[in-house]
This record gives sequence, C-alpha cells and structure tokens, in this order.
Amino acid sequence: MKTNTDNKHNKNSSIKTNNNMKKLMKISGVFRVLVILAMAVIVAFLGYSYIDSDELRLGGNPLFHALWFHEGANRGILFTIQFPLFFALVLGVFWMQKLLGYFQQGQFFSSQTMNCYLWLIWIKIVSFVYKFIQPLMIHHYYSVLEQQSPLHLTGHFPLQLEISFDSITTLLLLLVIAYLLKAAKDIEAENKAFI
Repeated sequence: MKTNTDNKHNKNSSIKTNNNMKKLMKISGVFRVLVILAMAVIVAFLGYSYIDSDELRLGGNPLFHALWFHEGANRGILFTIQFPLFFALVLGVFWMQKLLGYFQQGQFFSSQTMNCYLWLIWIKIVSFVYKFIQPLMIHHYYSVLEQQSPLHLTGHFPLQLEISFDSITTLLLLLVIAYLLKAAKDIEAENKAFI
C-alpha cells in the first residue's frame, strides 16, 4: 500500500512540475514579445526624436547634447562615441531573445542557455565600463575642439564620472544567477549519470 501511495505522490508531483514548466515556457514566449515591442518603441522614439528635433537621445550627458547642437562639432564623431551604447542595447536584446527562445522551448539548463546568459553578462559588463569611459571621451573631444577654436558653449560642463550602484548590483546578481544555473546544470548531469 505504501508503494502505491508513493507512486501516486510522485506522479502528482511530476504532473505539477510539468504544468509549472509549461507555464514558464508560456511566460517566456510572452516576455519575448514584450522585449521585441519595447525595443521597437525605443527605436521608434530615437528615430522620431532624430527626425523631428534633430536630437540624438541616447544618453544624458549635457556636454554631448551641447556639442551636438554646435556647428563647430563633428556629429559623426559624436555619433561614433554614442553608438556603442546603442549597439550594446541591440546586442543585449538579440541575446535576450535567444535566451527566452530556449526557455520557451523548455531548455532551461542547456549549454545554449548558459551561452546566452554569459553573453548577456559580458554585454552588461562592457556597457558598464563604456558608460564610465564615455564622458572622458566626450570631454577629450571637447578639449580638442576648444584648442582649435573656442566654442563658447553656454553652461558649465564639469566632468562627471558616475558609478551606478544599481548596475553593480545587477552585475553581481547576474553573476550569482550564472553560478546557480551552472550548478543546477552540473547537478542535473550528475543525476542523469546516476540513473
């Protein structure tokens, strides 16, 4: 009798797990659509602000915006300074889509999933470093222009190197999750080898 009860409990537990996995797969599909829609809105907003107002609204550096509207500054150079942030955004959305696609297929602990996750971590790390370096590049470009001929920009533009503690927290959290996923994958492989 005890064996039948244990079998029924295990069967109910696996059915519940399968239902939970199906829910996670559906949620992953919904998140894929939401990420695509969010990216479309961002690109539409950036395109509209560039076409309508002649503004490049990627980043909030006041010196960048002052230089963008100054006729003595080269917009190609300024765009090149800003472009890596946009590229990191697009690359991050690509790898997020790929990760959510694997989740949608039920591959939560596969090597492909881990690869996508590591790409997301590296993109976040590079973006974090670049956001720290970018103001230095803008100020260097400004000082080069000032040496050639004074720009007479209105406003005060001190060099601001911001360290975002929420980005540091996010990075640490991503690293912890990567470690947990790797550990879960190792345990799963160990369990399969044991069976």
